[in-house]
Amino acid sequence: MNVSNERHASWLELFFDLVFVAAVAALARQLHADHSIAGLAVFAGLFVPVWWGWMGYTWYAAGFDSDDPVYRVGMLAGMLAIASVSAGISGAAQGNSRTFVIAYAGLTYVLAALYARAWLQLPEARPRTAHLGVANVIGASVWLSSLAVPEHARPFLWAGALLLLIATFASAPWSLRFRPFHPAHVAERYGLFTIIVLGESVVVTVASLDIGPNRAATLVAGLGFVIAATIWWLYFSLFRSMPLDHGFRGRFVWAQGHLLIFAGIAAAAVGIEFAVEAASHGAALTLVDRLPLGAGLAAYLTAMAAIRATNRRLGWVVSLRLAAAGIVVVLTLPDYGLTPLLFVTLLTLLLAAEAMIEVTRASPP
Repeated sequence: MNVSNERHASWLELFFDLVFVAAVAALARQLHADHSIAGLAVFAGLFVPVWWGWMGYTWYAAGFDSDDPVYRVGMLAGMLAIASVSAGISGAAQGNSRTFVIAYAGLTYVLAALYARAWLQLPEARPRTAHLGVANVIGASVWLSSLAVPEHARPFLWAGALLLLIATFASAPWSLRFRPFHPAHVAERYGLFTIIVLGESVVVTVASLDIGPNRAATLVAGLGFVIAATIWWLYFSLFRSMPLDHGFRGRFVWAQGHLLIFAGIAAAAVGIEFAVEAASHGAALTLVDRLPLGAGLAAYLTAMAAIRATNRRLGWVVSLRLAAAGIVVVLTLPDYGLTPLLFVTLLTLLLAAEAMIEVTRASPP
């Protein structure tokens, strides 16, 4: 197994990320179909297991990638499972979660099998692989058992299974003789997935212009790209001071904080799509139209602040990002009667100003 040398993301890992983005895109489509407050809650609730599935496989690959036929088949089986999860997202959101549950249980069982193989091949890693392997078996079994309860009760079992997996991931012991963790490799995986999700957001924005763009709609779409570019700029400034090198706390906040980063980017893309559509029809943005963009950007900025908080020397950055998140909320929740173009313009100027302040004040890498 490839556990000793620093390495970069493999072609299989990149393929894996692309398949997972299909699930993110399915979640975005569901949010577009139902962007009420309840719909936003469903989007967030379904995003968590999708994100955790990506997390589980990403960290497994970081420590136990053998790149042999058995490993490849296991990862490809995981891809097939997440593709099935994607197909079941719409049904799960509408009260028919059977496909979603079976596919997600399969995704988790495959990961458990991969950990079982690592347990057999690497005796020195058994303290960790045993914990994670057993936890994934239990978690997958809880997912399957949820089919025996009414639809409205299933999310409670899903939440319990996910809490078990997250707690086990955080507490599973490392052997003193086995330290496979490569900070640069994991950071690269997260960065690449962020770029892919950003790329999907640009595709969504461009596709929204097909409804018959006018000048205002075109300007809103252009500003949507500027927002995506600013998100990219702020995110990759993290690599100047990588929290993954700041001990367990930094690694944990980095890993968990990306839930809000990925979900925030996906939700913001849907919000830009709503703004383009409203501008095309000369319509106003209601609160539920503004929420995906506003909540998405606020979540992104809050997560970025939390990750930066692991570096005490950068407290001013944390304050700046939290202040920006607060202003986004103030611009989003009240109804000021802003046109879609003006609303998106104000958010774009805010993000651009925040990024400019960081760039001008930041020390050289």
